[in-house]
Amino acid sequence: MRIKEVDETGILFDNGKEIIDHHVPSCCEDNYADFKQIEEQAFSVDFDENLIFESVSGGFRFGSVGTHMFFIPCYSEQNGYYSSEIDIHYDGKCVLNTDCEEINTD
Repeated sequence: MRIKEVDETGILFDNGKEIIDHHVPSCCEDNYADFKQIEEQAFSVDFDENLIFESVSGGFRFGSVGTHMFFIPCYSEQNGYYSSEIDIHYDGKCVLNTDCEEINTD
C-alpha cells in the first residue's frame, strides 16, 4: 500500500486505511502529531498492511518489514500542568501511546 494523502488529520493510504492521532484534553492542552512533517521519501514506499509502530523521543516512527521507518513529530502546546501523551490509531485501532514534545505556552 502507498500513501495517498497527508494532512493535519493524518495519513491516508491507497487502500483506505489511515493513521490518525487521538487525545482527549484534560483542560488546556493541545497534543497532536504533525503528520505534514513526514519525509518526502515516504510517498514512494510500498508498505505492507501490517505496519510497525514505535515510540521515540518527540514522536513516533512507523514502517513495515523491509521498509524504512518514518518519523512523525508530536507536540503538546500547554503550560506544563497537563498530560503530553497522545494515542496513535491505525485502521481504527489504537496501536501506540507516546509522549509529545512540550511547547510551553506561558
